[in-house]
Amino acid sequence: MTMHHSAAAGGPPAGDLAELMVYVRAAVFVGAFLIAWVTLEPYADLADTMALELAFGREGATYAAFGLLAAVAAVIAVATQPRALATLLHPLWIVLGAWLCMTVVTSADVSLSLRRLVLFGMLAALCASLFLMPRGRRDLARLLVVAVAVLAGLSLVGIALFPQYSIHQASDLSEPQLAGDWRGVFAHKNTAGAIFAMTIFMMIFAIRAGLAAGGAVLLALCALIVAMSGAKSSTMLLVAALGVSVVVSRIRNGWLVAAFCLAPLATLMVLGPGTVVSETVAGIVRTLPVDVTFTGRADVWELALEKIAERPLTGFGYSAYWALESTRFGQEDTTQWGGSAAHAHNGYIDAALNMGLPGLVLTVAVFVLWPIRNYLAARRGGADPALLMMLLQIWLFGIYLSVMESFLFVRFDPIWITFLFAVFGLHYLARRPHVAD
Repeated sequence: MTMHHSAAAGGPPAGDLAELMVYVRAAVFVGAFLIAWVTLEPYADLADTMALELAFGREGATYAAFGLLAAVAAVIAVATQPRALATLLHPLWIVLGAWLCMTVVTSADVSLSLRRLVLFGMLAALCASLFLMPRGRRDLARLLVVAVAVLAGLSLVGIALFPQYSIHQASDLSEPQLAGDWRGVFAHKNTAGAIFAMTIFMMIFAIRAGLAAGGAVLLALCALIVAMSGAKSSTMLLVAALGVSVVVSRIRNGWLVAAFCLAPLATLMVLGPGTVVSETVAGIVRTLPVDVTFTGRADVWELALEKIAERPLTGFGYSAYWALESTRFGQEDTTQWGGSAAHAHNGYIDAALNMGLPGLVLTVAVFVLWPIRNYLAARRGGADPALLMMLLQIWLFGIYLSVMESFLFVRFDPIWITFLFAVFGLHYLARRPHVAD
């Protein structure tokens, strides 16, 4: 009846529209991940200042692409999954959004913070819709395999055919000491290591969802790139997330689940940034076979913690501090990394620096504590174990990596986008455990 009416009205049959919508949803899902991961400017030439400046200047095209995808994804999600979207009207999300707006008003650079908050709003709309695009568990696995296959394929083609754009070189203008480390389509080996670690979790899910052959091949390729990237933090945290997730999946007590999830995070925070706060901790770390400066991060942490004390309530403004002229040109000692860093190399410190201590509390509540509750609720509700495990692993990896890297609230950072996909996924599964069936 519907098909007949549609055809009589001069439009395409309803069946054709439904089939078209399937392709549109798949294109939005895969397209969003590929624009996040591959970007419109892959294979950065790190030895050419002009090329880097031109790539930076063309960010507008990336923003436009994300804006278009966000609009299409939001319309589809509203039309097909309105009840799922309505669950996002939760007090925690609302309070976080309100506080972010407050930090724009009190920002040291209001226009900068406002622009970046608008971009985050657009990104949040896209990431909140992404999990709702696949038609089910197996469709989700297939789409992830496609996206990861393109990412891994482009990275390996670059490494094989034009290594000067895919492997760090001694001629790089910045960090020539990284020569030999694989970076694939990314501009830095740390980003490559983190993203390919996250795709390993995705391919484990694909294998468990029935795509054994393709998933296994891609898992092996992703693991190879992680190993060759030389990204020590990502390699270590990949193993940690895998281990913790396996243990947590076998624990029934909710408090013990939380303890196992958060123990590595607390340990990393104490043995990392804790070294610039406590000489006792620093002394303990010096006895360990690690770089006590954490590749120069200690200088940045020390500077950032000093600045947090200057504006503890509101911070310097949403995503503003490291872009301020007083930060970029006003440091007394620019020979130290802390005088020229682009971020604090710790997402939690950056949250406090930019959004004040209340912003840090909200960040921890929304992105660290609340997902644990969502995981437990989804598990009790009978959500698919393989899907739940993937989201748990990506989330664990993200909160641990945030101790060494800053990607929380960083515009279109590929790690941030992948992390948000997992956070929103856990949110939906907690309220509708079979939403992805």
